[in-house]
Amino acid sequence: MTKNNAIDLDSLNVDELRAITENAQQLIAKKQHQNLYDAYVQFEKIAEESNSTISEILAAGEKLEKKRSIKYRNTDNNEETWTGRGRKPTWLVEALAAGRNIEDFAI
Repeated sequence: MTKNNAIDLDSLNVDELRAITENAQQLIAKKQHQNLYDAYVQFEKIAEESNSTISEILAAGEKLEKKRSIKYRNTDNNEETWTGRGRKPTWLVEALAAGRNIEDFAI
């Protein structure tokens, strides 16, 4: 906002301030919607260029993200994994208590 467009909010009454707030909220919602629409159009273009559908790209992304987020795997049971976030799983706690090093399980 430039100085020429500045509004002296202190000089406005409550109803005028509420009107400005409502208008601003409507404008924010409109701009957010436009941003999402623009992103969707770009996403459609990328899907078309890669000869894929948006659903296929999203499914692939979920699969890749899941693989990337796993940082530790139980060497005794490959199905048991941990991302390194949150509470340590029981299998890892027990292994560490038995003297194993966390790096033994790093992927």
